[in-house]
Amino acid sequence: MKTQMKEILSIIWKYSRLWGCMKLLNSVLTAIIVPVNTVLLQRIVNDILILLQENRCHFILNTHLVILIAGVFSEVLLTGVDRYVEIRFDMQITDRLEKEIVRKYRKLDYSCYEDPQTYDSISRISQNPGEKIRMIFWKLCEMVRIIILLIGYLLIFQQASPLLVGIFLLFFPPMLYENYKAGELWYDLYARQTVDERKIAYYERLLTSKTCLIELIIYQATDYIKSLWEMQSNKMLKDKDLTLTNVKKALLKKSLFATLWYICSTGILIYSVITGHISIGMFIALFNTSLSIVDIITNLLETFGDLSKEIKEVSFISAFFSLQDTNIRTTQIKYPVHYIRFEHVSFTYPNSRNEVLHDINFEIDLQHSMAIVGENGSGKTTIIKLLCGLYRPTSGRILLDDQDLTDLNSQEIGKLIKVVFQDYFQYELTIRENVGFGNLNELHHDSKLNNALDMVDLSEIKSRGLDQQLGKLEEGGIDLSKGQWQRLAVSRVFLTNTTFAILDEPTASMDPVSECRMYQLFYSLMQSRGSLMISHRLISAKMADHILVLKNGKIEEEGNHDELMERRGEYYQLFCKQAEWYKK
Repeated sequence: MKTQMKEILSIIWKYSRLWGCMKLLNSVLTAIIVPVNTVLLQRIVNDILILLQENRCHFILNTHLVILIAGVFSEVLLTGVDRYVEIRFDMQITDRLEKEIVRKYRKLDYSCYEDPQTYDSISRISQNPGEKIRMIFWKLCEMVRIIILLIGYLLIFQQASPLLVGIFLLFFPPMLYENYKAGELWYDLYARQTVDERKIAYYERLLTSKTCLIELIIYQATDYIKSLWEMQSNKMLKDKDLTLTNVKKALLKKSLFATLWYICSTGILIYSVITGHISIGMFIALFNTSLSIVDIITNLLETFGDLSKEIKEVSFISAFFSLQDTNIRTTQIKYPVHYIRFEHVSFTYPNSRNEVLHDINFEIDLQHSMAIVGENGSGKTTIIKLLCGLYRPTSGRILLDDQDLTDLNSQEIGKLIKVVFQDYFQYELTIRENVGFGNLNELHHDSKLNNALDMVDLSEIKSRGLDQQLGKLEEGGIDLSKGQWQRLAVSRVFLTNTTFAILDEPTASMDPVSECRMYQLFYSLMQSRGSLMISHRLISAKMADHILVLKNGKIEEEGNHDELMERRGEYYQLFCKQAEWYKK
């Protein structure tokens, strides 16, 4: 916690030191002025009693009233200043921290997004971390204020009657303990029910999601999901009831000690007035203080509990900024590139012990087409990620002619290699922007954009205009079918003059006619240029000049379609199975 607190304070010092210092200073002044006003109040009461006896009431209005008003005004003024400081602090730290987060996003290594532990930090950093930092700092300032206030009150007790301090120290530990126990019970409940709440939220999404609800209705599973929701809710309710019972016991004990403190302190104060040890003014001031000090202690403990919990919750901020940045490479590609060669390439994903690729050796001729086939988990998509420079081989190397891929500028690699992934993203932007991402230099060349749309049979959406908004992000946006979204993603490749293009399962959501046309268009477009097709449907591989068959991370066999069919190996078996399925 100490380390985390230090990191949070360093963030505040870096992004909003002025307003942070002003907030802390304001908290200190607020804490000081309250006991000072308490002392002033008792003196004012004493002086008023004396002046009334001497029939000098006019002096009361001219002096003591002014002092009292000044004290109250100071508290009000500090409260107003505090609010203004909070707003300025919040605006500054949110703005600067978010800008720093965006800059960090741009530098993150891709591997961070596939590591569950690091990805958790990436996901949580998007949930308004500036607000969390602000809340932690506010509570820290509140703790400082309460501690100073408590010390001030104890000093007043000491001046009036040392016995009051002794009585306070007698009842303070048990009040502290019982209040702490109640807070711990609530925190333990919160920690236990985090998973339960996540399950309940998931069941609610299932019951309210349009897509999911259709399936639930068809399979008549709505009542079952509802029963799971009710069971989880009842479990949480029982747990809360049990915790509430224990919390009530702890709070009742705290109230008992607080009542004893009230009785004892009031008795001591009355006795002190009767014996003349304290004045009536002091009695009034200390009586009010003794009533409020229990609330102050409770507030201190609650603030400390909240602070401890929230500090733990924002540990992801420092974890995010410590994530590995992409290694900035400046070496540019030497053109022309004739081939891409994998030499003894093996790869294991971070935090995994299983090799996805093992001693892979093959060459891609950038004047011909290649297809990679194989069952799920064979390593096909991993090869693409290595080609794009998203990962480095665990061992071995990837060469562009005589250049090591890992030494090359990532932007240059992006110019050489264009990819359409199976898990494409649906950009809720305009049609122009969706296609133009393939080559931003052509973003305003309408004829080229329209031609790319024609190549993927999207004339029906082209007719709406290139500036048509897609998705529901803005009013007037239209949605597309999965097949249309997929063809839109493929159109980006047709907008480029790339040397080498990769399609990873590009037709998964297309009908057979559109699928066949897509493959024909792609191979015709990439004639005399390099292309790599990843597909489960071997009919697409049939068109490729060279086929690579992967199995369990190894190259099982390679050749063209006719050669592989003659060998009657793995490719032959896969092709025959699919052909038989289509015959049925």
